[in-house]
Amino acid sequence: MTDVEKQYARALFSLALEKNEVDNVYQEMFAFLQSTDLKTKEFFLHPKIAKKDKHEIIEKTLTNNLLVNFLKVLIDNDRFILLDNIVYAYLDLINEMNEVVEVKITTNTSLSKNNIEKIKKNLETKLLKKIKIIEELDETIIGGIRIEYLGNVIDETVNSSLENMKQSFLGGNKP
Repeated sequence: MTDVEKQYARALFSLALEKNEVDNVYQEMFAFLQSTDLKTKEFFLHPKIAKKDKHEIIEKTLTNNLLVNFLKVLIDNDRFILLDNIVYAYLDLINEMNEVVEVKITTNTSLSKNNIEKIKKNLETKLLKKIKIIEELDETIIGGIRIEYLGNVIDETVNSSLENMKQSFLGGNKP
């Protein structure tokens, strides 16, 4: 994610915060993003389609005036392509405001609710923040668990152990 995307997200977030619409803006922006297929994105990115035509579609599609105006600015500045990352940067700002840390847990099978709660409680104690767990399944993992948060990675997967052993063996054979 670039600084430009973060700057746009911060600008929208600041305005939404002033108007007490932070969550409403996010919900509508995320819903809009989810509903845009490839053809819709191509429409908004096409240089030969008039910006006023793109504005009309935005005005007819969305209800939140702040978001409508924001998307018009993205269109006018030829920055609509950044929308996906702006949405995620905006969510990061919401999480920061609410002192929430997103934690991605990757395993090859779903963890029990009990195990997820244990991990969540341990991290809440360690980080002194609310934890939001995002569970991801990865069939390439032989076994174990990988936990990612705030740029930290705890990789206790069998894959990681095998890779470490491989590197150890290869490193031992150097002249």
